[in-house]
Amino acid sequence: MSTLNISHDYSHAAAVAARSVVRHFGRRAFGIPGTLIGAVQVPDNRTRVQRFAHWHYWWQAHFLDCAVDAGFRRLREGNTESAQAWLGKAQEIQRGIVTRNFGTVINDFYDDMAWLTLALGRLNALHRALHGVGSISTQDAGVTLYNQLTDAIDDSLGGGVFWSKKRDFKNTPATAPTALALVRAHRGDEAAPLLNWLGENLWDDDNSAYLDGIRITGTNESGAFDTAVERALYSYNSGPVLSALLELEPTDDLPLWRYRTEHAADIIGGVAHHFTCDFNDDGTTIRVLTTKGSGDGGLFTGILARNLADASTNPELNAASRATARELVLNTARILWEGRREFDPDLPLNEFGIDVNEIRGESIALFSPDVTAHTSESLVPGRAVELSSQLQAWMILEAAARIA
Repeated sequence: MSTLNISHDYSHAAAVAARSVVRHFGRRAFGIPGTLIGAVQVPDNRTRVQRFAHWHYWWQAHFLDCAVDAGFRRLREGNTESAQAWLGKAQEIQRGIVTRNFGTVINDFYDDMAWLTLALGRLNALHRALHGVGSISTQDAGVTLYNQLTDAIDDSLGGGVFWSKKRDFKNTPATAPTALALVRAHRGDEAAPLLNWLGENLWDDDNSAYLDGIRITGTNESGAFDTAVERALYSYNSGPVLSALLELEPTDDLPLWRYRTEHAADIIGGVAHHFTCDFNDDGTTIRVLTTKGSGDGGLFTGILARNLADASTNPELNAASRATARELVLNTARILWEGRREFDPDLPLNEFGIDVNEIRGESIALFSPDVTAHTSESLVPGRAVELSSQLQAWMILEAAARIA
């Protein structure tokens, strides 16, 4: 495997990605000082109605998670001043989400709230690492969200978590991060049944991956639900299940559908088979995570990489699976970094008439949504750059910095 030569190169790459995303996408929520959210795209040629309606709550949750990544990275490097600055930035994002969501963390989608729950838990951990205590505002928001997630769980369809408050679809994108959030809250007795429900209802043995979900399509004459299984396979669905299994502390009275570390290895094998592609690296074929996708799909592989990085350092997992997880993260991070396009942040981003090679000050980077294509090919001048794909690159580079 070919990688960057020394680990601090990955840290440098993650730092560039962090600076680049904040510089180009960071905005005050409704112009209010002390808040921060990410613009959905730059340049933003959407109508005012579209900009107001579609601000992507769950993208902002991952923006927050990335800021926490940066804070922990700087803390690992011994720079507490910079870690504190990132803590402040993350707190601004928390305030920005609440402000943009009209004063609350509650919305109509349980998967969105699960992702924010996970990000807030890590934000609270960063606050504790720097100050010895957690953050009251972050903990209060977390309590509100955990109550919402608990409300999404019932016995219909045998268990699982509803995707939205319409309560007509139980799926992996909501159930998996909710299970992980419950594990991290030391509520394993509630998380285990969710993992079992996923395994019994949505695990595809042939593909070693999780299907999307079960939709309620109506009721039959006996009053039971008619259902349809959504069989799509999405890379990010493997990630939080993997972390939940490895972080759960099972006991004799907490049986799991399958032995957790063996099932975790199966998940990683499925990732290597279904969610990767070959890349010609100067005559050598290497395997990288597939990152094609726009919109929500632009985040999927970043989420998976975060969880693979955690798995790669877990001593309970077999050595071969750990090595596969590590190799996929590091390969993908390196190719993304080498395929970046650097430019001057004081010049308009990706607009016609701008010389992309002109740099007047300190450069920052733009990353390709498709790891197999250089940024200059995938983001031609005039094409809007989406926040999701740039957050994904940031997540992958932070994952590499953590394990290198």
